[in-house]
Amino acid sequence: MRTLFRSLAAALGLIGLLTAAPAAAQSPVSDQLEVTATPYMWFLSLDGNATVKGQKGDVDVGFSDIWDNLNVGAMFEGEVRKGRIGVYGNIIYADLESTNTTSGVKIKGDATTVWAGLGAFYRLGPWDLDTTRSDGPQLIVDPYAGIRYTYLDLHLDVKGGGPNFSGDQDWVDPIVGVRTIWQFTPRWSFNTISDIGGGVAGGSDFTWQAAGYVGYRFAIFSPDDSNLLVGYRALYQDYTNGSGANKFQWDVTAYGPMAGLAVRF
Repeated sequence: MRTLFRSLAAALGLIGLLTAAPAAAQSPVSDQLEVTATPYMWFLSLDGNATVKGQKGDVDVGFSDIWDNLNVGAMFEGEVRKGRIGVYGNIIYADLESTNTTSGVKIKGDATTVWAGLGAFYRLGPWDLDTTRSDGPQLIVDPYAGIRYTYLDLHLDVKGGGPNFSGDQDWVDPIVGVRTIWQFTPRWSFNTISDIGGGVAGGSDFTWQAAGYVGYRFAIFSPDDSNLLVGYRALYQDYTNGSGANKFQWDVTAYGPMAGLAVRF
């Protein structure tokens, strides 16, 4: 059974690659419309447990297990802001496949996932952290609120007369959180993201997210329009649907380093 759930976990492993939080724009407040596009990757590991059709097993999958089983994946995040008010959105599509063999029995897992986030934020600051310098470090704080949507279409096929599972699940979680932007120099910054959510009918019992990453600003199309991001992110989801033999539960923390490129237009 542990191997069966390892196949399932690898097939689901990219569920958390994008999280519902605003992208990494760091320009001062202005009345001009600003658009930021951020393609990125999350080098993911999973830890927790899952229950499918009432059968519970551990989820313990490293990044190499997930990466080996990704057939198609697309990840993108965007943000639009004017003045202090902004909106953000992100989406992932992944087509995954995992095959394991144990004691001569082949276990194949397939999953198609669509994961998306949408919300709004309000910019506070910037505040000068060193008032003795005109170009000193600054702090920006962006409280945000939104939703995190997950859709899973799952298939587990155990050859040789074993159990076969098939079905889909989807849920929506409301979230509230805050992003901080610590601009140390015109080029170097450190950003944090944290939020909590869930607790509504049809969604997760509880979910949280935390991330921190370093940004380096440089030019691609225009002066200082791009920001290289490298950091670490963790996302926890506890979702349950049904009971007994029909119970589905995903109680898993996704975590690992991330890297992306935010381009401002």
